[in-house]
Amino acid sequence: MAEQELPPISITEDDIQEANQLSLHCPICANPVENYVSSVDLQPVVCRNCGTLYHKACWQQGGGKCAVLGCDHTEYRVYGTQMRPVLRVDYKDLPKPSPNGRAPTPSTKRLKEEQRRQVEAMRRPGLLQRLWQWLLDQIKIG
Repeated sequence: MAEQELPPISITEDDIQEANQLSLHCPICANPVENYVSSVDLQPVVCRNCGTLYHKACWQQGGGKCAVLGCDHTEYRVYGTQMRPVLRVDYKDLPKPSPNGRAPTPSTKRLKEEQRRQVEAMRRPGLLQRLWQWLLDQIKIG
């Protein structure tokens, strides 16, 4: 009986990204990539194409390119650097508080009033409690 040949394996970009998210180990030395290190050589870097973590020295020893099958990208970024613009808020951008503190919005006022009513309703004795108290008072009197 002849063996059936399996179809060729194809690796997609999604396969590469999924595999990279499963491990935080450098693909060159297989050691964990740590964020807070004293040596510049052990500084974590990330492939700009597929997002694989490396030690900086391992990236350079690997020929200055990504070692992931099918990537071979030649640019990296230092792990933790901002990739997009960062929203910065200054104190002058915030609204000034009212003289007596923060001015609540109308919806906040409504919610606070509803909450106050609910707390008051919980503090008031219910019908059974009032009836029980009345019976106890009648027993004490009689």
